[in-house]
Amino acid sequence: MDADAHRIEPLFAYNKRLWLRVWATTQSAAIIVACFTMVAGAGGLAAFLESRSAARSLTLVALLIAYHLVGIRAYDWILERPWAVILYVPLGWVIIVLSLQSGGAFGLLVVGAIIQGFIFLPFSWAIAVLSLVIATLLSLIVFRGQRMSSSLRVAQAGGTLATGIMIATVMFYIHHVNRDSAIRTRLLRQLDEAQRGLAERAKEAGVQEERQRLARDIHDTLAQGFASVIRHLEAIELSFATADDAHDVKRNAAPHLAHAQAVSRTSLAEIRRLVWALRPAPLADATLRAALERIVAQWGDANGIETTCAVDELPPLNPDADVIFLRATQEALSNVARHAHATQVNVAMHRVDDLVLLSIEDNGRGFTDADVGIGITGMRERVQPFGGRVLIESVPDTGTSITVAMPLEAIAAVKEPA
Repeated sequence: MDADAHRIEPLFAYNKRLWLRVWATTQSAAIIVACFTMVAGAGGLAAFLESRSAARSLTLVALLIAYHLVGIRAYDWILERPWAVILYVPLGWVIIVLSLQSGGAFGLLVVGAIIQGFIFLPFSWAIAVLSLVIATLLSLIVFRGQRMSSSLRVAQAGGTLATGIMIATVMFYIHHVNRDSAIRTRLLRQLDEAQRGLAERAKEAGVQEERQRLARDIHDTLAQGFASVIRHLEAIELSFATADDAHDVKRNAAPHLAHAQAVSRTSLAEIRRLVWALRPAPLADATLRAALERIVAQWGDANGIETTCAVDELPPLNPDADVIFLRATQEALSNVARHAHATQVNVAMHRVDDLVLLSIEDNGRGFTDADVGIGITGMRERVQPFGGRVLIESVPDTGTSITVAMPLEAIAAVKEPA
């Protein structure tokens, strides 16, 4: 069963880091003030350590420190287990009550205990705790403050009640804001998931439509062309079996051979057209050099990063190599935008002896081998069939260089014979 189904969501759960610090700071200050008050009241540190209450007070202080350290370090673990919350929060109140019996200075811990309620408990429970604290304080003022004048008791009771109402009002406001924020976050998450689902379905529909279109094109052109070539070849074979002499064979087979050659050339042109149609959009109407320069410039403008792109004149490459270099550049730039925090990126492509090298360098924060993701793995899988390699050099806080090296012999465009 999912642990989130039973996870308690307190008021300050979405700002836990801030409020845990507030809680820790409040309680640390209260413990320091209480310790200083006890030592000063005893007449100094030596006198305090010699007093009978020293051991008990120091034990309570140690318990308070350990209690709050556990709450800060194991906050998420406690929230995931309702039984741990039910045990942990009351235990803190027990320790605070025991501390109050050692000295009134520990009363400052009550403020942090109220904050703790909203950090660890659901909103309704925390309000109940706040109400219980206010009621307890009022009862102490009324029933144990007999030596005070009536006007002073009324003033203290009124101040305590006003403070409780003020705290409750602030918490109600924060609760309202958090609730609206949680609703908006949930709706945005649902909308984002719905949009991703629509995009995936649209992509799947587009892929399916493109497959059907290719299937129709192949059936209407290549399949019929190959069928025609087979018929002409069968006719040539038949002419060998029925002709009386070589002259008859040549006369009967020549037309079929000419038709087979013509259909083969047409089919070859159709294959090239289909392959060209499958090329990435940046390569559809531009050379690799122009496509790289345009992509790098557009990426730099979109991300506000200074870029340079230098592509030397290279021999014609086959379409697969163009796609590999284009995708490698796009993937490397995407990684820079997401992770590098760079201010400058240099893209270069040139030939060194029998290798074609594409390098993407940035001055970002670098990364380690453990950070290599699926994009780099995809690059390596693309170049492997051609005997290529992807080299990565990275220095923390200095930058990263990614080089795609491909042997020219494997990726050079093959010229058809005239």
